[in-house]
This record gives sequence, C-alpha cells and structure tokens, in this order.
Amino acid sequence: MRNSGVVWLTLMAGVVAPSSEAVACGYDSPQSVSRGVLNWAYPDSLHVIGAISREVAARRLPLANFNRAGPDLFGKRFRATKTALEKFGELLRAASSDPSQLAFSLVLAEPVLWTRFEPSADGLHAKVHVASAEPGDLVLVTGEAVISEIALGRLAVGEASERGLIRFYGSEKQKSDFIGTYRHAGGQPIAKWARAMRRCRLPPSLSLTQFNLQEGIHDQDIAVRDGTGKPDGLCASGDCAGRRGPG
Repeated sequence: MRNSGVVWLTLMAGVVAPSSEAVACGYDSPQSVSRGVLNWAYPDSLHVIGAISREVAARRLPLANFNRAGPDLFGKRFRATKTALEKFGELLRAASSDPSQLAFSLVLAEPVLWTRFEPSADGLHAKVHVASAEPGDLVLVTGEAVISEIALGRLAVGEASERGLIRFYGSEKQKSDFIGTYRHAGGQPIAKWARAMRRCRLPPSLSLTQFNLQEGIHDQDIAVRDGTGKPDGLCASGDCAGRRGPG
C-alpha cells in the first residue's frame, strides 16, 4: 500500500522517475502544493502541521520559512531550508558514519519539499528537491522549523518524534532502527558530536546511541568531559576513560 502511494505521488507529479529534480515544490510554485495528496499517500501525515502549529504558538518553535509573509526574494528562504536539510545530514553522519545505513526519504509538509538521504562511504548525504520517496524507503514527514532546530542542535530527533513533530512511515524495523540510531541527533550542536566521536574513539560502524546502550549509559548520564572537568554532552565521562583521542 505504501509503495503504491509513492507511485501515485510520482504519477501525480507528472514525472517518470522518482529521482527527477524537475518537480515543483511550494518554493517553485506555491499553487502547486497539494498536501491532500501527501495525506492520501501517508495517512494522518498532516497531523504534524497541527503539532508544529501548537509548538509555534507556545514559542517552542519558530515560524517556518515557507509560512513567512512576503516574496522569497532571490530564493533566500529555499536556500536556508536546503542548508538546514544538509546540516541535518551532517548530524546523521556524526551519529553514525556506517556506510551500510539504509537510505530514507523526508518531506517537509509546508512546501511538500522532498529530500532523499542516500548512503556513501562516510554515512548518509542529503539529496534535496527530489520528486518523492523511492519505493521501499522509510519516509519521515516533518516541517521546516523542526529540521532547522535539529540542525542547530536545539531539538533531538527522539524528542521531536515524541512531540508529534515527525511522523514515520515504513516497516516497524525501519522505524525502530532509525530511532535507535539517531534518537539523540540534534540534542547537541554538531561540533560537540564530532568532539565526542573523537574522544570516545567510537568504531565507525557503532552509533553513539548503540555505544551508550552497550556501555549501560542512561540518557541522564550522557556526557563527555572536555578537559576542564565539566560534562560536554554525549558519552558518560567515566565510560569514556581510555577511549578519548588526543586533546
């Protein structure tokens, strides 16, 4: 059923190959946005818009670029969104650089902008502005402000999921594997993630979340000492003893 939804989305877009970049999103043509089609292919996916609206009203999220008044001069808003999606990809690579990570697709509900995260030698990379998901992909439905906050290290993927700001469509294994690997991504700025990876000397095939679980580190204990004796975010200092890289 999910794969047929992907095919129908592609046909509705008027393209042959899902990887084509010729398909218009809301940034190209606001009149082209068809959230009803998105909600048909991924039932209840538009609930994320309601969840995001509540967070914006409570001032826990900023207003999405796409929803701001006035014209998008010189494509500035689209470029900001594209940068946030690419930074999101960087966070995923910091969480796990395993080249065997499966590709997945993500759609921003406001402009219906699709991005596919594809594996390479150092982890997943974002391919922004594709037509739709590929058949068999795990699909994430979320919003611009959510991805921006995650990219800035102010909102963890797991927290966003728990607050209804990201919805997942795929097999139960795909969903649990994704959350298990990337739950803490976005909970810290990317520089801290990279520092933690160096100091703990984590094997490339082992995500930070998997490392924490194997070492028996609980969420409230996740921290790395930065040389000043103070916690610095991600692995428990005691369990990183002997795993830190050179200063």
